[in-house]
Amino acid sequence: MDDARPASDGIAATVYRDLRAAILGGRLKPGERLPGERELAQKYATNRNTLREAVRKLEQARLVTVRHGQGVTVADFRRNGTMELLPPYLETGPSPAEVLSLLGDLLPARLMVIDFLARLAVRRADRGDIERIHDITDLLVTAFERRDAGVIARGFHRWLDAIIDATHSMGARWIANPFLEAYREMLDRFPQLWVLDDAFPDHLRDVLVGLEARDESRVSGAIQRYYERVDAAFATAVEAALGATAGDREPPVASPAPHEPTPKGKRRR
Repeated sequence: MDDARPASDGIAATVYRDLRAAILGGRLKPGERLPGERELAQKYATNRNTLREAVRKLEQARLVTVRHGQGVTVADFRRNGTMELLPPYLETGPSPAEVLSLLGDLLPARLMVIDFLARLAVRRADRGDIERIHDITDLLVTAFERRDAGVIARGFHRWLDAIIDATHSMGARWIANPFLEAYREMLDRFPQLWVLDDAFPDHLRDVLVGLEARDESRVSGAIQRYYERVDAAFATAVEAALGATAGDREPPVASPAPHEPTPKGKRRR
């Protein structure tokens, strides 16, 4: 039994990913019935329990609706979806224009979330929070100077977590988690999206100084300046890349998170 369960779990995950891709890619449309259990069981050489586990995951992702007596129908993910669909949609979405529109709408939303978190951290951070952010900032600046992409990637996530922890707010954490989890999954899947801006160390230092001074305006200004600058370059790169590779399903875009540092004095587009 123990040996069979991982194989079954693996098949369920495969069925889930395949059906998710079909829904996000438009091959299964809202209101359509999913293929029947018998058809799927034959295709994947599995049993009903495994298929039901895959359907349960689809239901949790709000991609299907399960009603007794009506079977399993495809839901409208554009209306019902959540941030967890961002990485797979970038991978399977059928329309480059819609991908561009989605990313363009999410960038200012992400900025608003980060700005809100940082402002709340200014008001509520204690000495321990500030010392932790100080230590991570030092680590990131040193990694930037050494062009150590791995340390920067891990450290940046730690820095964001430290800012959220400094809010001492369960509500703020709940607001932030969907963005951060989708962001991390997206960058784990597509590391080519990570770009480092030369203003990154100054941005971190400005936020830290503002936190230490309890200066909400300074912190907010530092965040607004940095992300508006990077997001503008990001949007330009996305539009150009999607225009050049309209039929390419590998995401041809850049992201404002640090990962692959550029040589000093140069800015990667």
